[in-house]
Amino acid sequence: MKRTQAQRREATRAKVLEATLQCLVERGYAETSTAEVLARADVPRGTLLHHFPTKVDLLVGAVQYVAGRRVESLTAELAAIPPEADRLDALIDIIWRHFSSPLFWAALELWNACRTDAELRAALLPVEKEIFTVLHDRARDLLSDSSPGDPRVPTVVEFSYEVLTGLAMTGIVSGDLGRRELLIRRWKRAAAILLGHRDPSTLVERPRSKES
Repeated sequence: MKRTQAQRREATRAKVLEATLQCLVERGYAETSTAEVLARADVPRGTLLHHFPTKVDLLVGAVQYVAGRRVESLTAELAAIPPEADRLDALIDIIWRHFSSPLFWAALELWNACRTDAELRAALLPVEKEIFTVLHDRARDLLSDSSPGDPRVPTVVEFSYEVLTGLAMTGIVSGDLGRRELLIRRWKRAAAILLGHRDPSTLVERPRSKES
């Protein structure tokens, strides 16, 4: 079927935003220019300017686009958790994959740019507030299935996002995959302890005894 003008316009807009996302991930915020996006999207300059007259307009559009993609991705993964799976373990694994994905790296580039770009920060804050509200709600709903009415669930969800966000960011510098995996395992235990699902003594792995 022939696409409508609105459908063609939306497809072009998505193409430009996808190119912006790729540029943020591969080149970083500083080198995400309209010229670079034009080359990647392969659209006329006039078309880009029609949708996004300035670089700030383009980045604001990218903020909203990345936010929507992040919500879609995480929601789909949460919905696919098997009924028999440990929901807390599965949630932490999904959040960690979310913070290890290109979508997160693109968001991180924008977060960093907001420190010195007041206009971008003003556009980003309400979008990030909305997305984290949705992501936290989805996670709380998931854990509430096995712990209905438990007042500890919101705190464990918030801690999980904050711990894994920090771990993803420090991993940029350290690159220590083994250390990150250890800390994720420990956070799974700590979260289960906070929810009363594990004995506190199981937080730290006991060293294996040497064979004689």
